[in-house]
Amino acid sequence: MKIFKALLFCSTLSTATLAQNCPDNFLGTKTLYPAPDQKYAPIPQGYEPVFINHVGRHGARHLTKEVKIAYAYQLLLKADSAKALTEKGKLLKEMILRLEKVEGVDTKSISDEGRAELKDIARRMYAENKSLFSNTVNLNVGITKEIRTKQSADAFLSGLKEGLKTQLTIEQYNDDTDLRFYDTAPAYKAFEQDGPWTPLMEELEKNERIDEVNKALASRIFKADFANNLSAKQLDKFTGDVFGFTTIVYSLKNEILKAGFTAEQLNFKSLFTCTELQHLGQVDVADDFYKKGPGMDVNGIQVRIAVPLLINFIKTTDDFIANGKYTAQLRFAHAETIAPYAALLGIDVADKPTKDLSRINKDWQAAQVAPLSSNIQWILYKKANSADYLVKVLLNEKEARITGLKTNSYPYYKWSELKAFYTKKLNGYGVNMTDDMNKYLQQITQK
Repeated sequence: MKIFKALLFCSTLSTATLAQNCPDNFLGTKTLYPAPDQKYAPIPQGYEPVFINHVGRHGARHLTKEVKIAYAYQLLLKADSAKALTEKGKLLKEMILRLEKVEGVDTKSISDEGRAELKDIARRMYAENKSLFSNTVNLNVGITKEIRTKQSADAFLSGLKEGLKTQLTIEQYNDDTDLRFYDTAPAYKAFEQDGPWTPLMEELEKNERIDEVNKALASRIFKADFANNLSAKQLDKFTGDVFGFTTIVYSLKNEILKAGFTAEQLNFKSLFTCTELQHLGQVDVADDFYKKGPGMDVNGIQVRIAVPLLINFIKTTDDFIANGKYTAQLRFAHAETIAPYAALLGIDVADKPTKDLSRINKDWQAAQVAPLSSNIQWILYKKANSADYLVKVLLNEKEARITGLKTNSYPYYKWSELKAFYTKKLNGYGVNMTDDMNKYLQQITQK
């Protein structure tokens, strides 16, 4: 009976109406940046913005690897040579060849959509904090080794410059320790490969019937004899690639048109059913949640690796208070930077751990926490003739509430209290402000 039900499910997926007008809520962290629509709380009387501490994800982007390297690309060519492609398979092959032309030499780069996202964020930053930018503007700009973060910084700065009427000085530096901490912590790399999340993800893939989704897609693309010789691992890899192509084209609208194609000619979404996209999206979000977000434990290694960035935020804010050198500290990084940092800060929409698979999309929505161009800002405010500072924390330009930290003037927190709150958290991890962060990332454990 179980075998019959599985075959029936697979048959249903194979013959169901393929996706046409499905909602795009399967995109997760590949969601294009949603411009905020909230009205900000009035600034407390007598206070003005004096400093901005910012970290942002790169903008909407191209693929990070060449199309021809993808397993799906190579498998399709092999099947084509064997005359094993169905009509849908031939259509997919043509779509992938078009995508290869669209991508050209721009892999790893941000797209036109990404540049527009970042320019708009910068324009809004200027509009909301005009007094901050009314005098000489000195910016300290951090990027990572990836070209898309440099491109993101350039796009952001071009948007910011549009409003400036004063002299601008920019200092730029590379900082993989504070911004790519997930690459430099050996214990985290081990966790990422096989952590305590593994049984939960295996259970989720069964619940979402990913094996059947993989078989259903293969049955549309390949003739039966060819599809039947593919292993479960090969099928999974193939589906993963095609799903990746499905999500990337949202970021490439302008590039598709420039290459002489229409959106419909790269409509990978049409090869799936709406149900399949939801199954794949749920697994994709859960993977990010457990490896980059609060996961099973908000104090777990996948969150604590962001400690260097928190220390850097505190130090650079203190540096401004001490010497006022920079108008803003801007950093451009990755989704793997934003998601754990938002959890570490205790931002209330980003820090809820769970082992309940049904809660993930309720308590942690990837599209709200770490979409393309996602960002976290600390806006520092000062009252004239006073040593008092307030801080407002923004997640994707929306006012954020910090779990466990009280304030009488939400969304504004006293800087002294915010700093003390995070210093206590760091001390709880056995870390202090003077620790060597490279050494910390080398020694971090899963305690």
